[in-house]
Amino acid sequence: MKIFKISPSNIHKIVSGNTGLTDLQNARVIELEARKKDSTQKPLTPNMVKELEGLIYKRNNPQLPAGAITYLTEWYISKKFNRKKEWFNKFVEKGLAVEDEGIEMLSVHLNEGVELKKNGKYFETEYIHGFPDVLHEDWVFDTKNSWDIFSFPFYDKELPDDKYEWQMQGYMHICNKPKAAVVYSLIDTPKPLIDLELKKLYFQSWGKAEDWNPDTYENLRINYQFKDIPLEDRIKVYEVKKSQEKIDLIIERVKMCRDYIAKNFN
Repeated sequence: MKIFKISPSNIHKIVSGNTGLTDLQNARVIELEARKKDSTQKPLTPNMVKELEGLIYKRNNPQLPAGAITYLTEWYISKKFNRKKEWFNKFVEKGLAVEDEGIEMLSVHLNEGVELKKNGKYFETEYIHGFPDVLHEDWVFDTKNSWDIFSFPFYDKELPDDKYEWQMQGYMHICNKPKAAVVYSLIDTPKPLIDLELKKLYFQSWGKAEDWNPDTYENLRINYQFKDIPLEDRIKVYEVKKSQEKIDLIIERVKMCRDYIAKNFN
């Protein structure tokens, strides 16, 4: 079996949560140790002694958070038995279908006279591996195509989802790029996907056939089409600052993941 490496899109699954003590727990250790050493205070109760010992053990023996362990279990099962967990849905399907159009929108938005292309090169280091969407000079771009107008971040001033911050740290590291950005675009849903969605709405509504005439379909299609909205309003670019501290944390967690796999799976 191949040695464990993390893909940028999954980094958030292993970096979330504490491996040692929380700030509150650290403060509690300091409090209990100070009381233990201070002869003017009452001695620690048996429960306090037990609590202090447990906290010290946790501090000296950091453990992966539950979410990371769940991810590693699924990763190991998929590798051992050559299976893939279901990941495909309508949001992914649309994203794949309009990916090239999203990259074209980014080219127009940047207005540098350069036609950006989908990256086809695989990158990896000792700990991280993956395929970035777009590489351009010092930049790594990752495109996110919103399903509808309500999932597009029209008014978000900061990157809406923290997991993409970690994803871009991974891409900057493996591509050796100093800059990165997450690009949201709002693009018309392809007709086959619209037709499928409207069929689902028909069956889910328990409506009568006469209630779903061509006019009904046309009135609903606008929810999946956005070209009446100016192009500049249908693209949002969020720059992500490179952080060596975060990259170091990713590498540390990958090492912990490898140790966990070696000790708990066979």
